[in-house]
Amino acid sequence: MEENKQTTFDGGIGEAQIEAWKQRHRRVVRIDVVDGDELHVGYFHRPTMETMKAVTALAKKDELESVQVLAKNCWLGGSEAMLTDAVLFVALSKELGALMGSCMSSLKNV
Repeated sequence: MEENKQTTFDGGIGEAQIEAWKQRHRRVVRIDVVDGDELHVGYFHRPTMETMKAVTALAKKDELESVQVLAKNCWLGGSEAMLTDAVLFVALSKELGALMGSCMSSLKNV
């Protein structure tokens, strides 16, 4: 019986690079997209206020374009196919939305 081997596409990103990104951006997220026997890995930082403003404005007219702006502006590295392959991008876009709403808040009367 032949063992299924998964090929990983991560742009050759290592722990040292990830730590450098964390020093610069504070938080870095890794998004994995599996396509058959391929694993595509991408690294992203949180959006800036400018990026959030652009994404919010574009979302009213073209949701796909707004996600593309978010992806390109938060992209740090990894499998470039995640940004260019439509099927991979759709899977990626589902996870990218979490970047904009990844914190919790509460309101308390004092």
